[in-house]
Amino acid sequence: MHLSHFTAQGSLVARLCAGAALLPVYSASAQDQQPGAPEPQVHSVGDMIRYSDFALNFRPRYEHVREVAFPHHATAGTLRSRATWTSAQWRGWEVLLEGENVTYISSEHFNNTENGKTQYPVIADPDYSEMNRAQISYAPEQGLFTLGRQRINLGDQRFFGGVGWRQNEQTYDAVRGIWAFNEKLSADYFYIWNVNRIFGPDGADADLSGPVNALTVDYKVQPNQTLSGFYYSENFHDQEALANVTAGAKFAVKCNSFRWHLRAATQRDVGGNPFDYQANYYNAEIATLPLQQYKFVGLVGTEWLTGNDERAFQTPLATLHKFQGFADKFLVTPVDGIRDYYVGGSFVISGMKIAATVHKFRSDRGGQDYGNELDLVATTAITKNIDLLVKYAGYDADTYSSDTDKFWLQFELKF
Repeated sequence: MHLSHFTAQGSLVARLCAGAALLPVYSASAQDQQPGAPEPQVHSVGDMIRYSDFALNFRPRYEHVREVAFPHHATAGTLRSRATWTSAQWRGWEVLLEGENVTYISSEHFNNTENGKTQYPVIADPDYSEMNRAQISYAPEQGLFTLGRQRINLGDQRFFGGVGWRQNEQTYDAVRGIWAFNEKLSADYFYIWNVNRIFGPDGADADLSGPVNALTVDYKVQPNQTLSGFYYSENFHDQEALANVTAGAKFAVKCNSFRWHLRAATQRDVGGNPFDYQANYYNAEIATLPLQQYKFVGLVGTEWLTGNDERAFQTPLATLHKFQGFADKFLVTPVDGIRDYYVGGSFVISGMKIAATVHKFRSDRGGQDYGNELDLVATTAITKNIDLLVKYAGYDADTYSSDTDKFWLQFELKF
């Protein structure tokens, strides 16, 4: 169930342009905004509005997908427009409202998961307008509490994330509390009653109803060593086959020249899940910290999600695009599980960051060779307000799915 959202007929782009003209009404005075000016003194709810901030973000993108299992290539030109209003903070309280719109700026030669164009590969960016975030937060000295539609990017987003790569962000109708008990011990708990997925407000898979309870506890063993324990209960009502309980731990170390972590978890069915299963997760990764020359970073790791030929370990609320390849071939873990062996690196030259990662995918059960993937990405700031991204993913299939190439060209404008 969504908060009230904009109608599809009213493009948010027009609203954003109109809103930009009202910036002086919602922002602090020019004197307050000058560099070096003193922070505005907020003494009332009126001051929260007077000294609020208004930001615009536009993200045009071209995406091309060639997948040999489909008779046609997919191409999509999309524009995501986002407007964010953030109040000034008063006695620890803050309000945030954010609306966004996705508009097509080229022919609709792709399957957006709603238009029925199944002759094309999927590019999961439906056109829509909606309220992306609407939240109120309170920040005492030792913590942060947030209520409403919000962004949740937990840790590296392996279990909970915003799927920020897609034009429609995944957000959560939730209450969240983060608390630092002391310098070593902290906890993060949230309760989610609805997940607003990437498929837009009107799609068949637009919502995923909870309840979801998630608790993470971090303990600093040493200043550079953190031990984390987590317990997640995802008792979905809309898609009971995804309902699960996951418990695990992570140990992370950051040294002078490198970082590494080990993570393990176990998962079982819960609620009305028709599958009676138990599966495990293992992850080990080591990476160098940026070296002085060219800020080079290298990493190597492996990630295992086990399966039993009927059901496998799943992470349905993760930012899945970050894991197991940009081609998105393993958004749902195969029933025989998966073992991902990966190596990569990045460097910066002339202000441009270039990164490459190679994946080798195998089944956890049965010794199948799923395939290999090469991921490339280059990013640079053209100006302080405009970023450029070029990205490629090439999946070479063996026994799983089919050969796939994806290419993206994207600009991001921030005001």
